[in-house]
Amino acid sequence: MPNLHEIYKTTKSVCLATMEKYPRVFQWVVTPCLILSGAFITNGIIMFLCAYNPIEAYIAAIALTFGTLSGLSETLVKATPYLMTGLSVAIAFRCGIWNIGAEGQFLMGALAAAFVGTKVAPVLPNTSWIAIPLSLSIAAIAGVIWGIVPGILKLTRGVNEVISTIMFNYIAIYFVSMMIDGGPLQETSRTGPQSDPIALWANLPPLIKPFRIHSGIILAVVLAGVLTFILFRTTYGYQLRAVGEGAAAAEAAGISIPHNTLRVFCISGALAALGGAIELMALSRILTDNFSPGYGYTAIAVALLARLHPLITVASALLFGALAEGSFAMEAEIGISRQVTWMMQAIILLFVIGFGSIRYLQKHKSK
Repeated sequence: MPNLHEIYKTTKSVCLATMEKYPRVFQWVVTPCLILSGAFITNGIIMFLCAYNPIEAYIAAIALTFGTLSGLSETLVKATPYLMTGLSVAIAFRCGIWNIGAEGQFLMGALAAAFVGTKVAPVLPNTSWIAIPLSLSIAAIAGVIWGIVPGILKLTRGVNEVISTIMFNYIAIYFVSMMIDGGPLQETSRTGPQSDPIALWANLPPLIKPFRIHSGIILAVVLAGVLTFILFRTTYGYQLRAVGEGAAAAEAAGISIPHNTLRVFCISGALAALGGAIELMALSRILTDNFSPGYGYTAIAVALLARLHPLITVASALLFGALAEGSFAMEAEIGISRQVTWMMQAIILLFVIGFGSIRYLQKHKSK
């Protein structure tokens, strides 16, 4: 009979040796794989206890999300808002700013795009070259405004950004509801709490017809590359990372904490707002209540799984897009109820966020 204690000691020594010899491989590949493996094994046990075959469920999900052009298109479409909000959270967390307000900034970006698409674009020349850049620009400005206010409160009044950004999420939710339910953006017929469709020339065009994959995906990936370059190849990016690693040391080195804090809030807010605008202009084209199913909150797990690296966030967002699309396959092909798939997604979030929280506590305990 094998000695479990000896097996444990051997496994531990091998893992420690691997971490010392290949720290980057362990950091960027092994750790995320272990997190996801634990989550998927746990979900498999849950499916088994619910009288479902987990292997069949996973095969059906993979076949639908990556096995067909239609499935791949839907996976990319669902990954786009996760990528934009994930970039928003990653850039903020990387710089030591706990922005939990990506949800509200996402909604304000969608609201701004709805305003331009329904009120401004119809009176402008009917050309996408004006309407689309204008909509995206106004949405980014709305996100900057929604993001900079918590930053100002933090710097001038010492208000914790976690509290202020969460509160701003609720303000955004009810403000959007007010604007489309009896407000100036409600549809002309006044039959429901939603806006009119945005002008056709304000729509983001699809990349490949008849699939829903759209040009906003390209914009999101380009932004991820640009942010990676800024963070790791520019003086400004070095300052942001220095503030995140240690504000006191950065300030002693002559780096302005207030200026960089406000910049991060502005960039983070603009990214999340652009995600909301893209989602509206490319897919729904109508702003409704419950426009976001919680992209801004799931973005925390997306960013943590990518270890706050903008380029790795692309892969992390793709995974969460596949999970969202794969849940439909499990429901349609295997008959797994929607409640079970929601619980499975929640477990993955718990594994990712839980591990990220442990790392954060260990890091601050060692200081």
